[in-house]
Amino acid sequence: MLRFLRILIGAIFVVPFLVLSYIPYWLVCILRKTGHETAAEKITWCTLKFLVRWIFIFFGARFKIVGKENVPQGSGRYCLIGNHTSMFDIVALLYPAGLHCSFVGKIEIKKLPVISSWFKAIDAVYIDRKNPRQSLKAIIDGSRMIERGVPMSIFPEGTRSTDGRIHEFKAGSFKMATRVGGIIVPVVCKGTRTVFEDGFSLLPRPVYLEFLPHIPTEGMGEEELKALPERVQSLIQDAYDKLPPIKGLRIKPHDAEA
Repeated sequence: MLRFLRILIGAIFVVPFLVLSYIPYWLVCILRKTGHETAAEKITWCTLKFLVRWIFIFFGARFKIVGKENVPQGSGRYCLIGNHTSMFDIVALLYPAGLHCSFVGKIEIKKLPVISSWFKAIDAVYIDRKNPRQSLKAIIDGSRMIERGVPMSIFPEGTRSTDGRIHEFKAGSFKMATRVGGIIVPVVCKGTRTVFEDGFSLLPRPVYLEFLPHIPTEGMGEEELKALPERVQSLIQDAYDKLPPIKGLRIKPHDAEA
């Protein structure tokens, strides 16, 4: 019941702003068509940062950002790779000031009004994991964006965890960065589940976003590349476990039945 009330309160305050965001979105489209890319970029990110902060305020999240200095400065040739336990993880990565990145998101997002429009505005890449050929194309498209200096984000578990645990990182996701010698920035998301999936309180809950030291992939040997997914997963798991426990966050034990 408390979860329903919090979602209802959040929706009442958030949905109108999402609908109104079509106004700056159309302005962005017009500016791009007329060649005013810089102005379009500024409006895009100002709008998105405002929406993200508004969403987390009314869904009861208190953000705690750790290690932002580990995000490369002055270069967009990097890829944020993080754990995925909530549908709010993507929104969380848009929260930090000054961090402008695009995403590899599941193809179902195309069906979501407003959200799909803003995904288009930041040139997000869609992936259909049921279609191996399309999945490969999405990784290649993401690589090209990194090569152009556009930071990308991907969740290599393939889908969000339903038990609160971090699952195996798929090697294919890492190729988006490694095929162009990009930098990998491991990022830990903790507490986003209590904002929506596991929330049973009307009180604000902490959400942690921790950026770990980045990993250059240029010049990596075959064995290093092969070990990279397990290495990054281990770093994220260790950092996740060291972050403070969060009340209401339910994590199924590793030996529990799925």
